[in-house]
Amino acid sequence: MHKDIAVKLTNISKVYKLYDKPVDRLKEALHPLKKRYHKDFYALKNINLEIKKGEVLGIVGVNGAGKSTLLKIIAGVLTPTSGRITMNGRLNAILELGSGLKPEMTGLQNIKLNLQINGIYDDIEKLTQEIIEFADIGEHINQPVKTYSSGMKARLGFGIATSTDPDILIVDEVLAVGDVLFQRKCYTRIEKLFKDGKTVIFVSHSAQSVIEFCSNAILLYDREIILEDTPKKVTDFYQKLVFSKDKKKIVDEIEGKMELTLESKEISIIKKDIKKFRHSILHFTKEMETIPKIINNSELIIEKIFLLDTNNEIVNKLKTGNYYKLYCEVYNLKTLSNLTFGIAIQDVTGRYFSCTRENLKIGNKKEIEFFWNFKCNLINHKFFIKIDFRNGDDELYYQNTDCLLFEVEKEENKMCFVDLEQRIEVVK
Repeated sequence: MHKDIAVKLTNISKVYKLYDKPVDRLKEALHPLKKRYHKDFYALKNINLEIKKGEVLGIVGVNGAGKSTLLKIIAGVLTPTSGRITMNGRLNAILELGSGLKPEMTGLQNIKLNLQINGIYDDIEKLTQEIIEFADIGEHINQPVKTYSSGMKARLGFGIATSTDPDILIVDEVLAVGDVLFQRKCYTRIEKLFKDGKTVIFVSHSAQSVIEFCSNAILLYDREIILEDTPKKVTDFYQKLVFSKDKKKIVDEIEGKMELTLESKEISIIKKDIKKFRHSILHFTKEMETIPKIINNSELIIEKIFLLDTNNEIVNKLKTGNYYKLYCEVYNLKTLSNLTFGIAIQDVTGRYFSCTRENLKIGNKKEIEFFWNFKCNLINHKFFIKIDFRNGDDELYYQNTDCLLFEVEKEENKMCFVDLEQRIEVVK
């Protein structure tokens, strides 16, 4: 294995034998002709993966895709049925809340035991104090772990796992537990591990977390890796799988069997509108064009969508402090009477800068035109617009991710992304 590779999986599969009745297991073991009474269930199928040193790998997938099984095999908790796994470095894993903690021992005793197990004998008292401060569970540190809440176990477990100086750290959804301050501490610790050249593998259902903290990502579906790419691309397809009723269609798209998920009619309309208005656009640049990512578009079609300035000119380069409006023209195929419109502004990492939702009160109209008016308080950045339509029961009818990309012109001496129009007042 190359020295730059931390973990290498070659043709890894995990198969479980499923029996209809418990007695079938005994009958199969004793049958003179080795008759088969079980069915094979593949928890993982032919996994091939290389994780580089210093890489933060995000693993996403719908429930039952095989994420936890894959992590357990990498951690050595499970043995694969076939294939080979090669590890280069010391590994520590948090596969579930409080994993590796002895319930009868106190938190303090667990800290010292784990440090010794990991071969750490120097500066034990100093490191122990750092873990106690990170976990921040107060006097409970001297109580048995079996009395801890799930959040307290997560705090202590994460603090121990990340303080033992692992070369490879595995985290399975533990960052979803705890308050926002604890989550931020965890992310800060992961960022430090990344800067120190450590390898981090973690499963998360949060697309935003994967985009923000991972350098690479994989998408698991039906116990196989169907996509390995940038976190943004992987999470885009993951969200499509989560929301789409036709998952096979999304899988075919990932595998390259479909050219586009966008309706051909919608593509032609978008291109026609851009061509029609191009001659009058003063602040529109071609490199800012983007192809929308459509989810569930069987009942609604967006005929037109673009940003307008106060002179009703189409723009995608905005100025801080000016007023703009998003124009949207919708064709309502099934005449949905109760419809809400949601709009959000995100940056390239997936972070949300603004979101709102309004009831359109459209009655039974088939064609809908409306404006979303706003003041641009954003600064120095490129942003994506995401829209969706839902019914009164919050059921998703249509979602269009990255339907528009716009850039806010840079202002000198301003390093932030949002202008709060603040001022400092001297009162005395």
